[in-house]
Amino acid sequence: MDKIINQDMIKIARESRGLSQKELAELVSVSQGKISKIESGLLGVSEDLLKKLSEKLDYPESFFSFDDKIFGYGISGIGILYHRKRQNLANQVIDQIHAQINIRRMHLIRLLQAVEIKNNLFRPLDIDDHDGKVEDIARNVRASWLLPNGPVKNLTKAIEDAGGIVVEFDFGTKKVDAISQWIPGLPPLFFTNTNAPGDRLRFSLAHELGHIIMHRLSTPNMEEEADKFAGEFLIPRHEISSSLNFVTLQKLANLKPYWKVSMAALLYRASDLNKVTKRQYQYLWMQMGKAGYRMSEPPELDIHRERPTLLQELISTYRNKLNYSLSDMSKLLGLNEHEIKLTYYGEQKNSHLTLVK
Repeated sequence: MDKIINQDMIKIARESRGLSQKELAELVSVSQGKISKIESGLLGVSEDLLKKLSEKLDYPESFFSFDDKIFGYGISGIGILYHRKRQNLANQVIDQIHAQINIRRMHLIRLLQAVEIKNNLFRPLDIDDHDGKVEDIARNVRASWLLPNGPVKNLTKAIEDAGGIVVEFDFGTKKVDAISQWIPGLPPLFFTNTNAPGDRLRFSLAHELGHIIMHRLSTPNMEEEADKFAGEFLIPRHEISSSLNFVTLQKLANLKPYWKVSMAALLYRASDLNKVTKRQYQYLWMQMGKAGYRMSEPPELDIHRERPTLLQELISTYRNKLNYSLSDMSKLLGLNEHEIKLTYYGEQKNSHLTLVK
C-alpha cells in the first residue's frame, strides 16, 4: 500500500544530500525512471520504499509528509532568493544549497509558531520612490534603526535587533558568501557562509540587506544597487569622504580596523565617491594583487567574525522554557536526532523573544 507523502519533499531531501536521481535510485535499488516519476507525482511510494528513502537520505519518515511550500530561486516574485557569490556554480551545488535553505526555512516556520520576535523594524523601500538614490535608502534604514554615526559596531546584531534572523550556514563552497530571503509570514532571513572572513561577511550581509529592503522583484541593476547600499550603510559618504583623500595602500590598511570592512571595499568606496580616478583605482588594485591582498589581506588586520544569537535563542527557548526533549525536537523539525544535535544544539541568552500566548 502506498504511503501518503509530499513528493516535493523527496526531491528536496535528495538535493539537500547532493544526490542526483540516478545516485538515489542506485541507493534504494530502483530505476532512475521510478524516482523521476515519484518526484513528478506520477507514482506513489510504498511503505518499503519509504523506509529505504528514509534510511538512505537520513530523514525520518515524517519529513516526507511535510506540506510546506517550496520556494525556488527564480528571478521574480515574492520569496526570491538573493545571493552574493563570487563565481558561477554547478547546478547540482546550487540545488543542494537551495534545498537545504528550504529545509531551514521550514524549521523556522515551526519554531516561530510558539515564539515571536519582539522587534519588526524592516520596511521595504522602493527605489523609484527615492528617485533611484540608493544611498538615501541606506541612510533612511540607518536612521530608522537608530544606528549612531560611525561604523556599524556589529551588523549581525543590528539585523537581529531589527527583527531579522541570521543563520550561519556551511554552503560547502567558498563561492557563495550569503543568501537572503523575505517571504510572507516570516522575518527576513539571512544565511551567511561559515567560511567567510569577518570583513567579507559584514559587506555580504549589508549587500543582502540592500536586496531585502529594495528588491521585491529582480531588476537588471540589482547587484550594483545592493553594493551601493552596502557601501553607504557601512561606510557613510559624509563620514568617510575626507579620509579617502590621497588614497594609498597604507591608508586603506589604517582605515580597515575602524570601519571593519576590507581594504578592497574601501578602495571600491573611494572609486564610488570619485576620490580616485579610474587609472589610480586600477593602479592600487594592481598593487593589492602584487602584495597578495586580493586573495588574503594582512592577517594582522583580520576583522573578528560576528556571530548571530537569535536562532540559538529560539532553540534554547524550546529546550528550556517549553521543555522539548531531543525526541520532541526531532519530531517538530523532521530531522533525525543526531542531525538536530549537529545543526542546532547550543546555549545562548534569551533577549529577543517572547512566548506566544
